[in-house]
Amino acid sequence: MGYLYTLPNSTAGIDAIAIETFSSFPWMTPLILMFVFFTVFLGGITRQKIRTGTADYPTWSVIASLSILIVALLFSVAAGFIRPDWLVIVVSLNILSAIWLFLDKRSSEI
Repeated sequence: MGYLYTLPNSTAGIDAIAIETFSSFPWMTPLILMFVFFTVFLGGITRQKIRTGTADYPTWSVIASLSILIVALLFSVAAGFIRPDWLVIVVSLNILSAIWLFLDKRSSEI
């Protein structure tokens, strides 16, 4: 019985296994980044609504986009984890979130 993809070589270490898995399934990287973003974004909004009754969407957008930037930068340490176009998308999401935050708040609120 043949495998759908070649099994990773476990003698090279966990990094090699992860790189082979990410290169075999290129949709895993954006899926992990989206999971981190929505976990931080929706979790922060939910907890803030429970505590104060209202939520600050632009602030949580910046916090969530910074968290995926950190994850994407950690992925970019080794070649094969993240494609450069996804890194560009993450950086542009950070810029757009920051613009949303700065346009939404007064200078005394930030």
